[in-house]
Amino acid sequence: MRVSLQWLAEFIDLPAEADLVERLTLSGFEDVEISSTGPDLSEIRVGLVRECGQHPNADRLSVCRVDVGGGELIEVVCGAPNVAAGQKIAFAAVGTTLPDGTLLKRAKIRGVVSTGMICSDRELQLGDDHDGILVLDPDAPVGAPLPEVMATGDRELEIGITPNRGDATSLIGLAREVRALFGGELRVPETDPREAGPPAADAIRVEIDASDDCHRYVARIVRGVRVGRSPDWLVAKLAASGIRSINNVVDVTNLVLLEFGQPLHAFDLAKLRGDTIKVRRAVAGEKLATLDGEARELCAEDLVIADSESAIALAGVMGGANSEVADATSDILIESAHFHPSRVRITAKRYGLKTEASYRFERGVDRLGIGRAADRAARLIAELAGGEVAAGCALAEGAAPTVTEEIRFPTDRSNKLLGTALSKQEMAALLERVGVRCTTAEGADLLCAIPSHRTDLHLHQDLSEEVARIHGYDRIPVTEPVGVLRGVERPRLWRVAESARDALVAAGMIECQTLPFLNAEWLEALQLAPDDPRGRTLRLVNPIREEEPLLRTTLLPSILRIVQQNRSRQLGRIEIFELARLFRADGDPSRWGGDLPRESLSLVAAIAQREEKGLWEAPNSAPLFFKLKGIAKKLLNQLGYVAWFPSASLPPYLHPGAGAALEVGGEVIGAIGELHPDVATAFGLDLGCAVMELDLEALEALPQQEHQFREVSRQPSVRRDLAVVVDIDQPAGEVLEAIRKTGGKDLILVELFDRYAGKGIADGRTSLAFRLVFQRFDRTLKDEEVTKSTDRIVKMLAHRFKGELR
Repeated sequence: MRVSLQWLAEFIDLPAEADLVERLTLSGFEDVEISSTGPDLSEIRVGLVRECGQHPNADRLSVCRVDVGGGELIEVVCGAPNVAAGQKIAFAAVGTTLPDGTLLKRAKIRGVVSTGMICSDRELQLGDDHDGILVLDPDAPVGAPLPEVMATGDRELEIGITPNRGDATSLIGLAREVRALFGGELRVPETDPREAGPPAADAIRVEIDASDDCHRYVARIVRGVRVGRSPDWLVAKLAASGIRSINNVVDVTNLVLLEFGQPLHAFDLAKLRGDTIKVRRAVAGEKLATLDGEARELCAEDLVIADSESAIALAGVMGGANSEVADATSDILIESAHFHPSRVRITAKRYGLKTEASYRFERGVDRLGIGRAADRAARLIAELAGGEVAAGCALAEGAAPTVTEEIRFPTDRSNKLLGTALSKQEMAALLERVGVRCTTAEGADLLCAIPSHRTDLHLHQDLSEEVARIHGYDRIPVTEPVGVLRGVERPRLWRVAESARDALVAAGMIECQTLPFLNAEWLEALQLAPDDPRGRTLRLVNPIREEEPLLRTTLLPSILRIVQQNRSRQLGRIEIFELARLFRADGDPSRWGGDLPRESLSLVAAIAQREEKGLWEAPNSAPLFFKLKGIAKKLLNQLGYVAWFPSASLPPYLHPGAGAALEVGGEVIGAIGELHPDVATAFGLDLGCAVMELDLEALEALPQQEHQFREVSRQPSVRRDLAVVVDIDQPAGEVLEAIRKTGGKDLILVELFDRYAGKGIADGRTSLAFRLVFQRFDRTLKDEEVTKSTDRIVKMLAHRFKGELR
């Protein structure tokens, strides 16, 4: 925001510029800076005319000897009639560049050498007077730069207003801030207009249909105006704030906006159809040509001002061309209203419009100041454009805005928060300086009445901030924090997740991070069952991408798209994983008072590889399923769990012949396998791909197994191989685990080393070959001891699995 300091000084006496910038910055405003708008006159010096005599060869010229503090007098030829000895003047020496770009040189005028110039207002671009030289104050020090002894142009204050300080977006608001920081008397301009003629309410009615979006609407009428050019003082004030002059009527509304912070709009009363102004929501598809020349198609969420037939303005943002004030306008209607900040912000953002009006409405305007601003505008228009101000106004009230009128302020708690030791009376005095009226309550509390223009004060912490701002952040004593350092233990889920990351990276995989959004078509491609909870998704109100409007319930589509993107860049080997949260639509409705998704931590991994082998790759490498299964088994082992891979209950997106559930402690916590060909095609994959999904929260809830360490035996081991024929659909893992439990404590290793089905084996049966290793730590095993354990295993296999030795 940019304003003229000279204009601001009309509202309150200002301190020194350096103090003003420092205190405004320390009180919470941003990028506070004061700059000059006049010409650069730093090379112009204060001179003293020591002698002044008649030019020997010209009647209208004088020859002056000027002292500029250098110890010698400079001879100058001057043509001004008002030059005289003893005057303090503005002197430009040889080599000075004047504001119009002229470079002064030594010159001979009618036979006399002139080595400088005594300047007039016009030559310094300080005014239009060229009849005589600029005569300075007699007390001006000789040799001083001219800007130090006189105003050489207006000074402008540029200040960044934070989004919560809508009260400071006006000259009165800034003057209030200066008064709070430095003291002084606030000077508010006259607002009451001289009224005449029929009441405004007889000519126009106001109706508010969207009562939640418009809380109050005031309409003033001025009849018989003469639209024309604004006076120079008004044009200059607007220009100092970066606003272009339009005409005297529009310029007055902008002037009042800058003075009071209340946006106004002037309509040509004759162009309004009917006798009713309506504040309503737009009809979807309704058209409005705005003042910027754009024809806009409105949506049903837009708030508009309308006459009896159509919209005439985007409320709080921009007026319409169909009711614009023009040269032929004679009667005008002045709008002053209080709109909901969020409604204005949504509309302005939708159409990419950032206006002086929307800037203020978005930050909040004084709900009790709209009538005063309309009165001020009507008064100035009558003075500058003539006409009569109709008696009274047309007024309508919407729903009352949500405001904070009183706050209970615990001063003792505020002192603890700020690190100060201010008394209750001192805090009350500081708050009174920002317009907060305080009355004493019991104990250390104050009851604080909040002024209507401070829309940012709602909590006692807000009042603590005001105390700190006005007291001065720099005056708060520095205190060392006191606290007890205690060890912090990371949550177990966090530790499990970090360990999983480390294990997968150690296995050669690369971690990916994707956005947590889904496309409905991606879920359909997974061929999930209708009752699968992953099909119940939550839709975002304002998605980042329209193509991905859903919160993801599975990480699988995200990782498959990354595989496809890498494959499209000719990568033949891809090993990646992602660890992130899922959002399921089965949250607890009682939490935070609404339906929220249940968030769970999940892990997905994918490996993909082309069928053709590279130069250094093994020609007969393991299938992808077994490769990923090995990674999964090692991962869970490092996390402290024993994994099982039953083939039952496979998800539909896995290949039925190359997939398994992932089971720990009897609980299914995920799935692993090669991708179903139809799913691979749907995601554009032209190479083999295996995936693993793991519910880390379900895993974390299971008890971990402690690692068992055994002494390395110095005794020889005994190895026995068993080949047993079982049903072909019998999982080998179950047989292996049964052997491990039956073999006793001397059985230290069991592994499956062969599987055979074919000639010599009955249909529906298969042969599994196991290697058993026995060993003791204290002595060498006897052959009969090993045979006894082996016989026990064979009997168990026959009884439990109908196994037959080959």
